[in-house]
Amino acid sequence: MGRFLTFVIGSAVGAIGALLLAPQSGQETRNMVADQATSIANNAQEIGNQAINNIQEGVKQAEKKGAEVIGNVKEAAGMDASEAADKNDELRSKIEAARERIAAQVKGNAEEAAKKAKESIPEASAHVADAIDKANSAVDAAADKASEAVGQAADAVKDAADAADKKIEDAGK
Repeated sequence: MGRFLTFVIGSAVGAIGALLLAPQSGQETRNMVADQATSIANNAQEIGNQAINNIQEGVKQAEKKGAEVIGNVKEAAGMDASEAADKNDELRSKIEAARERIAAQVKGNAEEAAKKAKESIPEASAHVADAIDKANSAVDAAADKASEAVGQAADAVKDAADAADKKIEDAGK
């Protein structure tokens, strides 16, 4: 689980860095955040699937070894067929119970990984939303400053035009 958590945190930090450093529109940023969230969820699901496959392989190997042990025990003890069948059934029951326990554990681990991923996504999303809000505030502030500068320039041009009109008017008198 340590690698997964490190991956999730690294993904979140990378996404936030990309948002802060890349000049993109809000729509592009939201699309990128959605893609990252999907990627994190897919990775969590992939890890769970790998765990399930590994456990299923372990169960198959255990069944194979169990069958070998039963064959060796039958041979060594000289059991008759009915005793061996009873022992075989008993061993199969134990193997099935172990399989069910392992499957429940795998399911629990997968659910826990999915839960952790779901818990990490909103936190990363909140950081991304904060970064977007800060970027929007910066854009708004820059737009206000630019608007103010344009207004001042327009006032200066108007004052200069009024002064020129006055000089022309005075020169005509």
